[in-house]
Amino acid sequence: MPKCFKNLLAGLIGLGLLLSALVAGAQTSAPNWPTRPIRWIVPFAAGGTADATARHIAQKLTERWGQQVMVDNKPGANTIIAAVEAARAAPDGYTLFQPINSTLTVNQFAVTRLPYDALKDFTPIAVIASVPLIFVANDTMPAHTMQEFIALAKKSPEAFTMGGGVVGVQLAAERFMRDAGVKTRYVAYKSGADVTKGLLSGEIHSGLDGVPAYPPLFKAGKLRPLATNSARRIASLPDVPTLGELGLKNSEAPMWHALMGPAGLPAPIRQKISDDLKEVLAMPDLRDKMGALGLEANWIGADDFVKLIKSESANMGPLVKDLGIRME
Repeated sequence: MPKCFKNLLAGLIGLGLLLSALVAGAQTSAPNWPTRPIRWIVPFAAGGTADATARHIAQKLTERWGQQVMVDNKPGANTIIAAVEAARAAPDGYTLFQPINSTLTVNQFAVTRLPYDALKDFTPIAVIASVPLIFVANDTMPAHTMQEFIALAKKSPEAFTMGGGVVGVQLAAERFMRDAGVKTRYVAYKSGADVTKGLLSGEIHSGLDGVPAYPPLFKAGKLRPLATNSARRIASLPDVPTLGELGLKNSEAPMWHALMGPAGLPAPIRQKISDDLKEVLAMPDLRDKMGALGLEANWIGADDFVKLIKSESANMGPLVKDLGIRME
């Protein structure tokens, strides 16, 4: 082959490699996003644990992105209303969704005709927080500790009531009752706020929900903390024991919150959101604010997030069936 052709061929190959590198770089670099406000769908009413989590993080992301991250509360139907709306949104990064673990793991086994698939209809971005649940009692319950509660419930099966919100909370309550060898009458509410109202009115003796709503009520003497289902004591409630400390380690099962987009969210946008979330969740002031509410900032990337969904689903299926939990 003549030398001039060899030089031409080498040049073309070099140009091809350069173009390939440029294309690859364009595909993996962060896009020009966002250029307008972002909608963050929360599947609960304002004022609860999920809402507090979203608003703390959204404020930081708004500052970081220069675009308003607007929290949109869509409560109801065990988080299904919000999930369906998020799944139907355009996969352009301008609609994000904050599911809890039961949205992605428990609902598929406990809810008849679930209108979404946790893995097919969403793009996982990251887990963002761990949320312990706390067992509380009111003045109509003659128990000041979890040990006293268990003793009374064993002495008088189904004489007392326990309220909770979403099906994931019911699962935690039923698992506790099974492990503790007690049986109370479970009362399902639409939201954590309704559980609190039921406790304060005396409609139920005890309840199970996220921590944020309760510390002021504990301080005022209107409700009593009994125990949390976290792996370790909560910094804002250092005197409240965990179920594990009481010999009920199998009942330790804090909820977690995550962030997802609709299926088909472009990889560069997902990566940018995930990377920025990781940095934001490491900020000391944000971690302190969340910690004061009993929340733990806890970033888990997309790959491990998917593994978490699959592993918890494998455990939840038999448990939901064994406990007989079913939602129409």
